[in-house]
Amino acid sequence: MSEDADDPDGAPEGSFEDADDPAAAFEQSTELPGANLRAMEFWDEVVADMEATAAEYEADGWETLQLHPGDVTTRTPDGDDDRFGLDVLVPGDEFEAVEDLLAGEVAFGSYEAFTAMADGLVLLVVAMEDATEQVAVLYPAYYDAEDASEMLEAAERAGEMRTYLRTLKNDRIEFTHEDPEPFAPPTSEE
Repeated sequence: MSEDADDPDGAPEGSFEDADDPAAAFEQSTELPGANLRAMEFWDEVVADMEATAAEYEADGWETLQLHPGDVTTRTPDGDDDRFGLDVLVPGDEFEAVEDLLAGEVAFGSYEAFTAMADGLVLLVVAMEDATEQVAVLYPAYYDAEDASEMLEAAERAGEMRTYLRTLKNDRIEFTHEDPEPFAPPTSEE
């Protein structure tokens, strides 16, 4: 970006007028950008962690399916909608692959959730497991720890956490995680 002296319009550095990147301009214009913008900094690392975790499952003879979300948001109960948990937008072909698994012999009876903290975000890799069929579906996720209190409180009250895989057409698959604790923010930043 240009310095004030080099900017013919006199717009300060970081202003919308001189930003070539709208996301960067938005990030500079707020004190704490949205979770999705902050997560971008860590996303490649989280996806790499998912891939490494999938490789561990595969080395033990499991079949894996890795999902690549386009967006992750938190859900809290409101009005007529009592859903809470993580809303994970996945590509249609990956959603269909999960549907195909569920239409067959696969039933996810357990899960693992691996968490870390960075920049106020809880970063996760979740592995849904069918130990009998040795199939795992893995997906990365994130949420802003400060903004997720209602979601976490709803999970605590229910004694479970939920993840909603969805497509742009709003097709949904719901995963229920029997213990919400693995989804809670870790106690220290990593």
